[in-house]
Parts: sequence; C-alpha cells; structure tokens
Amino acid sequence: MKKVAIVTAIDGSIKGLLNAQLLAAMEAGYEVHGACTKGKHFTFLEDEGVIMHDVPISRAVTPFRDMVSFWRLYRLFKKEKFDIVHTHTPKVSLLGQIAAKLAGVPVIINTIHGYYFHEHMTPLKRWFYIVMEWIASRCSAHILSQNPEDIETAVRLGLCKRDKIRLLGNGVDLDKFDPARFDDAFRRSKRAGLGFPEDAVIIGIIGRLVREKGYLELFAAFRELIEKHSNLWLMIVGPEEPQKSDRISGQTFKDYNIESRTLWLGYRSDIPELLACWDIYCLPSWREGFPRSAIEAAAMGLPIVTTNIRGCRQVVEDNDNGFLVPLKDINALAQALETLVTSYDLRLKMGQAGYDKSRREFDEKKICLTVLKTYSDCMRLKKK
Repeated sequence: MKKVAIVTAIDGSIKGLLNAQLLAAMEAGYEVHGACTKGKHFTFLEDEGVIMHDVPISRAVTPFRDMVSFWRLYRLFKKEKFDIVHTHTPKVSLLGQIAAKLAGVPVIINTIHGYYFHEHMTPLKRWFYIVMEWIASRCSAHILSQNPEDIETAVRLGLCKRDKIRLLGNGVDLDKFDPARFDDAFRRSKRAGLGFPEDAVIIGIIGRLVREKGYLELFAAFRELIEKHSNLWLMIVGPEEPQKSDRISGQTFKDYNIESRTLWLGYRSDIPELLACWDIYCLPSWREGFPRSAIEAAAMGLPIVTTNIRGCRQVVEDNDNGFLVPLKDINALAQALETLVTSYDLRLKMGQAGYDKSRREFDEKKICLTVLKTYSDCMRLKKK
C-alpha cells in the first residue's frame, strides 16, 4: 500500500479544507498520514482513519521553532518512508518540501492556496517570499494551484515551468452546502435563536480575526449603513488569532460603536446552517488564494460583496453574483452593501447566479479526482 503524508501547520486545515481529499485517497487505496500541530481535531481525523503525527509548526515566522519543526519533519519522513509528501500553505511548503527532499521522499507535491506575496507588499518583503517560493519549488515533483492567476505568476517569475504546475481549483461539498436543505421555518427559528428580529437583514462574514480579512473596513462601512437602516445586522464567524501580527480581538467591533447590531460567534461548526440565515455575504479581504468561505456562500445562494483581488475574482463575477469593490475602499464597500440591503429582488437574482456558478465550477469531487490523478501521474513518472 502506497503511503502519503499530508503536511499542514494546524489540524484544522486538514479537517476543514482537505478532509475530502484524504477520504478520497483512502478510498483509492493509499495509507494516509497527517503531520501538523496537534489540536482539537486530531481525534476526529484519527477516527476517520488518518494516521496522525504531532509535529508542532508555528504559523508565525519563528526561526528557532521553525528549525525544530524542520528537524521533526525530516525525522518523520525518514522513519515512515512515505511514497508521497503533499504540503500545504506557504511556510509548511518550504519546511516540508526541503525536509522531504533531504529525507529522500520519491514524490513531493505542493498545493498553492494563494501565494503569500502580493503587489501591495513592500518590495523587500515581497521578494523575500518570492525567493522562499523559488527555493520550495525546486523540491517539488509537481505543483497544484487553486488559482489560475497564481499559475501565470509562477511562470512569469520563473518559480517553475508551466509543465510542472497544474490548476486544481477549489470546491466544497455541494450536498452539504445546499440551500434546499433548509426551509423557511428553519431559517426563522435559527435567526430567532440567535437573537435577530424577524425583519433583520443580516450581513455575514467568515474568517480569522486578522486585519487582512478586511474587518476594519467592514466595521467602518457597517457603521455608516446602520445610521440609515434600522433592520441591518452583522454576524461575524471566526476565531481570534493571537499569534498573528495583524490580529484583532473579538471585541474590536465595539470600537466602531456597532455592538448593538453586531454578533460575534467565534469558531463554529454549523456553517451551512448559519449561511442559511444570512442575506448577504461580505469578504473585503486584502489577500486570498481562493476563498473557501465565499464559495460556501455562493453555493448557499447568497449574493457576495468582496474585494477585486486574486481568488475573490474567481468566485464573484461583478454585477452577476455579487459586487467586486476596490481594496480598502470603505465608501465603495458601503455602497455595494447598501445596494443589496435595499433590494430583496437583487439579492435573490445574484444569489441564484452564485448558486448556479457553484454547481458548474465548485464541486469538491472534481478537486479530489485532480489530486488523485496527480498522485498516480507522479508515481508513474517516478518509475520510469
């Protein structure tokens, strides 16, 4: 039986983003291992049949701890003799791929969930991350990119040749994220249970509590909107990130005097049920690879307001299933949201367009097939 190791920083990434891929690999006959920082999802993954290895990996840049993580990954790869090591997220792709290369792993694959560098960084910082990606790509047998724009970026910057990188895309479980699962009675009951009035128009956002998700711009825009719309509410779903340099707290929204119309729920596992209660999804992010939360919102038939950046452009077609607004533009964000707040018919029209797009483009079953084909192709080429 061929052995594959999936390497991420945290177990939440494996459970939340990659679980379908792991299950598909097990069904295809692979012995699947996970390597990441042990957290609350470890037991769930073990129950699913994944052989889990606790390798603490900080998501922040911590040189000494990163060297310890690198050494632990190297020892794990040498001991287990994996046939494939598949890395995810920027720092893990660097540490994991170099460790796998030095350990003699036959096939090393990396998934780009969105390059960390972008045009709004300082030149020095941007080129630092580009160099890190160049080093990591030297170790890969093949690279999977969630976003087509990142493929062109990789080729243009010389990070890899075009025949080494393949479009993966992104998707969700369309049976789970299906608005037909929830009727009007459920919606009314769920909203009432969360404390919302019956006539509430709810804007929702899902994301880690960091500034780069655009929370501060959303809070400022929402402050303007509630002065004119007495039935408007904001719901925030996402955990605090105390290790991140751009962290905000779960109470930051109070600084904007919007606490009377804002509900922060922290981490939640009932995302489809919450999306069924919302009227508009908003993600004014500064940087994305291919935002899964926006895909989930589209699949649930919600109109979306998001920034005109890589990744978000792949989910939202401007003026079709939502609006794309300029980065960090509070006025444009407020205007786009208000257009939807004041038009129930437009919300329905754009929501239906998003639902249709998700059925055409965002089925995670197709993603799993691409991953498995990449595994088999790389294994076959290695034997030649």
